[in-house]
Amino acid sequence: MKAHVRVLAILLTLGILAIPFATASAQLAPQAPAAVKGLPKTQPVADNPIIQAFNVVPALVVQGDPVSANWRVTRGPGGSPVTSAVLTVDGATIAGSSAEMYSGPPRPFTWVGEKTFVLTVRNAAGKTTSQSKTVRGISLAEALSKVNIVNMEANPQRFSVGQPIDFRVMISNSNPGLVLKTVNVFVTQGSRVVGNKTNFNLGPGNQMITLQDSGFNATGGIYYTVDVEYKGQHKMRNFVTKPVTMYTIDPTGK
Repeated sequence: MKAHVRVLAILLTLGILAIPFATASAQLAPQAPAAVKGLPKTQPVADNPIIQAFNVVPALVVQGDPVSANWRVTRGPGGSPVTSAVLTVDGATIAGSSAEMYSGPPRPFTWVGEKTFVLTVRNAAGKTTSQSKTVRGISLAEALSKVNIVNMEANPQRFSVGQPIDFRVMISNSNPGLVLKTVNVFVTQGSRVVGNKTNFNLGPGNQMITLQDSGFNATGGIYYTVDVEYKGQHKMRNFVTKPVTMYTIDPTGK
């Protein structure tokens, strides 16, 4: 009997000791803290320099004539200042500046055919931006082959010896987009220079030039010659003077 009592006491003791553990195990286990949502990533700001304007003019030129380059650049949204702008042709530097605006002096275009001018702009962050322009050069012979003396008209159409004559000479330039600088035009009769117009620009299309002979010379030669001179090269056309019969009325009558 005593043994049973002793065992019962032990079991009761163990049961009392087990109650706190059971209660503790019945409690909710602590939960892990909720994950914090990450902040949105900031997009990197473009920091390439900006080319606002870039020109190489004219785009068509006679070999040896000048072309001019100009540009305007600025810092990009990132704000890094422009450190250099360099203009190259075939990899060779022909102009450069650290300023945001540049207008260069005229430079001779020495090539026949197309050449590409590349502008490369760099900023303090090491970022670059580039643009290109193409210029085409033609030979003097090709340019002059497309210049023609279309016609020459006289006013009055009939004239006598010693009479002043106004001439209208039409010259055409069929080089698209090409202005020839500078051109001289002469009108001669034999060795006599009748009239001239010098140091003018001949643009594309037809151009009318007015000259005057102060007095027709019947013995000066049968031709009036129009001579167009450009860079020492000449294109000429002859216009024949032809005698015509003229009539009048005898005021005395019969």
